[in-house]
Amino acid sequence: MNTTTRIGFAGLLCAISLNGFAQSDEVLVSRSVGKLVEDDSIVLREEVKSQELVTSTASDTSIVEDDTLSRTANRYDQYFTIYQGDVDLLSDLDRDGFHHALNVSFDVDVDYDGATVYAKLYLSREGGPWIQYHTTGLFNIFENNASDTYEVTTELIDGYFTGYYAVLVEIYSLNHAGMVASEILDHHNLGKDVMLEDLGRDEVLYYEEVEVTTVTYGVGSFSLFIWLLLVQVVIAARGILSLSPRKTIIKRTDTSALRSFMLSKLPVPDSTR
Repeated sequence: MNTTTRIGFAGLLCAISLNGFAQSDEVLVSRSVGKLVEDDSIVLREEVKSQELVTSTASDTSIVEDDTLSRTANRYDQYFTIYQGDVDLLSDLDRDGFHHALNVSFDVDVDYDGATVYAKLYLSREGGPWIQYHTTGLFNIFENNASDTYEVTTELIDGYFTGYYAVLVEIYSLNHAGMVASEILDHHNLGKDVMLEDLGRDEVLYYEEVEVTTVTYGVGSFSLFIWLLLVQVVIAARGILSLSPRKTIIKRTDTSALRSFMLSKLPVPDSTR
């Protein structure tokens, strides 16, 4: 391997390393708010607008590798499951099918008694790493009661490229060590695609259209048409004038002077006879 090849190979390794470093330090910005579904005192879509921005990086990933953890608890005396989870897409400004906001709801059940839990939410784009974007507050669950369903509304501000995403929900209990249940929400168990992008990619760009009309003067088809039209107007005008009634003016001549002249030429009768 010559010197040039070594330098090129080293540069390639350096570029790959820098690229991986840049991806690991990629900053994603979002804001979220959550509540129990039956809590009518909070309107999430209004509340999320007042939340502080949350930044995440690609290093904020989950250790979940398969679906076995979705049915695993850390203590034998309580067994946690996510009975039902759903994702609703919100706010598609440019109407391309990709939304910059979503609502995730999930009902956590425990086999007996109750528990105080909280959830961590992650997003993964098209098989990429899981990136955490929200941690909920504490909330209580009671066996299989549907009234403890929890929901989180999130607005993706920056760093989320357009694509097909999956949502991961992890449940943690105050009375247990570590995670007690998890569920992946994607096309396979939702029956629909989770199509997302950040606000910057969803904004509508407005273009002002200006119509410019160009008039060409010369011996063109447009000018020829105008000339023909003018000729037709002149011909029509002359036809109208020819059909209009004419006034006949008869001049009367004063014949009194002629009569006097003729009388003066007549012979005077002889009065002596």
